[in-house]
Amino acid sequence: MRWRNGDQGYGIVTKVLHWATVALLAAQLAVGYVMDDADVPDVDCDPAGEDRSGGDTTDAEEDRFDRLEEACEQAQDVREQDADDAVGSAWSDLWSGGGSGSGAGSGPDGGAAGLLDASGGLGLPAWHVLLGLAIVAIGVLRVVWRRTTPLPPWDPRLTRTDRKVLHHAERTLLAMLFVVPATGIALVVGSTDLLPLHIAAHLCFYAALVAHVGVVVRRRTVGRMLWRRASAVR
Repeated sequence: MRWRNGDQGYGIVTKVLHWATVALLAAQLAVGYVMDDADVPDVDCDPAGEDRSGGDTTDAEEDRFDRLEEACEQAQDVREQDADDAVGSAWSDLWSGGGSGSGAGSGPDGGAAGLLDASGGLGLPAWHVLLGLAIVAIGVLRVVWRRTTPLPPWDPRLTRTDRKVLHHAERTLLAMLFVVPATGIALVVGSTDLLPLHIAAHLCFYAALVAHVGVVVRRRTVGRMLWRRASAVR
């Protein structure tokens, strides 16, 4: 197998970049969806004994119950805010050098608001940020490599329509390697008003991915990117 693309098919470098991109995207999507599902659990802020209020408790006890409930609700608001700002905190800590020491980047209750989680390891928000940057980096490598090596001939099993679909789908997928992380970064350092733009970038990515995979699977051309010696014409 050759390093560069040619009449024999895709070379080693192209295949490595392709499957590394697939692995990074799969990891990033998994981390993102796990983060979305890891909601802050609801806490019952009713103090013990409050059910006796309303005639069975003194004014002093009522005031104490109110203070306890208010403190609990404030703490819960802080936890929810930390969860919402976790990715933004990880991004800030990454560029400021935070999170490198014990407890750095933690929330008020020791949670993972920055780079590190409670155990001192990288938290999901930090992985989300780092994977996003890795995707941008591999996108740059793919653009550079694409400009320095020719593409192999089209597989003869592909129709003219298939080739047009693959051409546009691959260009869109390559563009989304930059657009999705960029809109994500703009979201965490900018405003939540940019959330529709980030979601639209995801939808565009999924649509292009479905088109790409659909043609490749339907025409059985998956082997062109597998680890085996490719023939010049198939």
